[in-house]
Parts: sequence; C-alpha cells; structure tokens
Amino acid sequence: MSEKDHFPIVGIGASAGGIEALEGFFRGLPREAGAALVIVTHLSPDRESLLHEIVARYTDLPVRIASDGEKVGPDRVYIMPSNHILTMQKRHLVLRKNTSRREPKPIDIFFSSLAVDAGEFSVGVILSGGDSDGTLGVKAIKEYGGLTLAQVADGFGPQHPDMPDAAIFSGLIDFAIPVEKMGQKLADYARSLDILDGIAVRAEVIATDRQLDEEL
Repeated sequence: MSEKDHFPIVGIGASAGGIEALEGFFRGLPREAGAALVIVTHLSPDRESLLHEIVARYTDLPVRIASDGEKVGPDRVYIMPSNHILTMQKRHLVLRKNTSRREPKPIDIFFSSLAVDAGEFSVGVILSGGDSDGTLGVKAIKEYGGLTLAQVADGFGPQHPDMPDAAIFSGLIDFAIPVEKMGQKLADYARSLDILDGIAVRAEVIATDRQLDEEL
C-alpha cells in the first residue's frame, strides 16, 4: 500500500429504513473526513436505484454509482448498483452480477473483502435494517484490526433495528452510537491513522539513519 492510500475505507451497510439513517449520517459527517465511503444496501434487482441521487441531497461530497475496477479515493461516496455483488481488491471496487437464486448477504460479502483488502484501514458501519446482514462482516473487520460502528436509537432511527442490534449483540462493535455522531468518529479515526503513519515513517527514517551510521 502506497503512502497516498493511507486513508480509511468505510463500508456502510443499510437496508429497510436506510434512507433516513443515511440522511442522519451525512448530516453529521465533516466536509473533509479523510475517508472513502462505500454504501451497500439491499436493493430490488428488478428496479433501477435512485439512491445516488437521494444521497447527493445530503452531502456536498461527490456521489457516484460504483463501477467495476474503479479505485476509491478519500472524501468520495460510492454506491453499489442494484442486482450486483460488490467487493474490494487492491483498493479497487469489483462488481459482478448477482446470479444466485438465494438471497445474498451483500453487506457481509463487501465487509469481509474490505477487511482482507484494507486491514486496519477498514471500517464497517451498520445502519437500519431488518435482518442480521453485516454481523459476519464486522467480525472480519475486527479480526483484521479495523473499526466497527452500529446505529442506536436517535432522531434518525433506526426504523428497523434488527440489523444494527444483531451486530451490537455480537460484541464486535466498537461504537454503538446515534447515526449523526458517526461522522465525527470516522474523521477522528482517519486523523489518528494519519498520525500513527507519521510516527511510523519517522521511526523508519531514524532506524535507517542509525543503520547507516553503524555501517560508516
């Protein structure tokens, strides 16, 4: 991973009641949080999604439908298209058509691939939804050293608490907080990773200088 890729990638999982939750999330997100945001939802395969247009009403950040092979960047919002499965590989979005007859778990699938790809730079956010999708995904993110958040009751829901509650009850959530407070947490996390990277770089420079001194 190059130094310019040292920013968090935030997977945001939402289902029933997710529109209101996303509104609250983006209203609380600082303008330059320093993270890439990827929204994964349960979408009808038979209907074109207008979620990207809806989310764009709540934020000044660029909002786009995810495209296959696209490299993610900080302070941008990517939305999974309907009837697709979304994963991550080398910080690029990977899309494939959903051909399974079984109901997929798109949030678990994306979070799990994100954990492997981004490690401590992976973040999983679970918003309003009616099942347990995302719980296995946040387990993977925790195993790879990332951060997890889940929505609790506030003015923006969750209208359907099953999905965040399942994640919270698993014991794998770092912050169970109202959705409008998540943005600042993410900005603080991005800043802390940047500070840690700076310390690591300085330590590496010092170690290299000492090695050169010893060789001389």
